[in-house]
Amino acid sequence: MAELFLARVAGPQTFEKLVVVKKILPKFADNPRFLQLLLEEGKLAASLSQKNIVLVHDVGVSGSESFFAMEYLHGQDVRSILHRAWKNGDKLPIAHVVQIAKLIADALHYAHEKRRADGSLLEIVHRDVSPSIVIVSYDGAVKLVDFGVAKAATR
Repeated sequence: MAELFLARVAGPQTFEKLVVVKKILPKFADNPRFLQLLLEEGKLAASLSQKNIVLVHDVGVSGSESFFAMEYLHGQDVRSILHRAWKNGDKLPIAHVVQIAKLIADALHYAHEKRRADGSLLEIVHRDVSPSIVIVSYDGAVKLVDFGVAKAATR
């Protein structure tokens, strides 16, 4: 449904930052439902501020293109890590697996407990946690990166 681009944001002086831009695939660009889903995902993810959830910087529309920009994570998804280990006949250390699972559980718990300004629960349920949407950065951060099929009480 969407495609990802690596982009460089330049500040007024010498400031530069890498971000990932997620936008609708061209074949779905004329479908209002897909555009709505992409914007809802971006807005939902942008409302979450937890160290194990990817940070969303901006959500919007530019011309006829809907997008959201999120932090760039220099690392690999857990699916790729597991595949490489399997290919090499290795196993991930159980302590690493447990730590990754714990950090993602922390992220999901935070999202599930997220409240509106009036104190009522948003009732966010992710519904699609898989190794391909968990990123382990080269500096050791573990982050959940996709809320595309998350269900919230607002939809």
